[in-house]
Amino acid sequence: MPTTRSVSEVEDLKTLFTDARVLISTDYRGLSVTEMNALRAALRKNGARYRISKNTLSRLAADEIGKPEMKDLIDGPVGWVYTMDDPSGAAKSLVEHLDDARVEMEIRGALMDGNILTTAQLVALAKLPSRDVLLAMLMGQMNAPVRGLATVLAGPVRGLAVVLQRISELAPAATEEEPAIEKEESDSSVDDSEAEEKPEGEGGEDEA
Repeated sequence: MPTTRSVSEVEDLKTLFTDARVLISTDYRGLSVTEMNALRAALRKNGARYRISKNTLSRLAADEIGKPEMKDLIDGPVGWVYTMDDPSGAAKSLVEHLDDARVEMEIRGALMDGNILTTAQLVALAKLPSRDVLLAMLMGQMNAPVRGLATVLAGPVRGLAVVLQRISELAPAATEEEPAIEKEESDSSVDDSEAEEKPEGEGGEDEA
């Protein structure tokens, strides 16, 4: 009959297997306490954790949540690398730490989004940029056209401002020239009047 502690651990594993973004199955045999502590510390820096569980309880939890495919990852002593955040970050922190610390640890595979990943697929996942880096790259690509559009739109606005400024500068000059034009027109009218008022007799003597 299962003990209260076993039942509680199965419930914890069911929650873990359901909520984790990625579950990486590893064989922790051969690691010293110092190496295990160093591994846990490296994982925590990237939002990941490491948990050791009994195989019988892990298989039971997998069956109860309807994920029997997980049992392919449970073979021998199992330590789970898991995260509720960025799957690639967890995979990257595990693979990089093992390389940097030169620690030999078997990676059996992983479960991510309901799919079983092989060791090669997990290593490929670890080589991907982290979610924050991918988001930054995406935002950069999205902002580039916006900045270009702002520059294009600002061009006609600046051009219009220059035209309006030029018009405002020319307006006073045009206003000053108007009285002179009116004076010339007035002088012309006077000359025409004088021509019309000449005595007709000036040319009559010739005709006589």
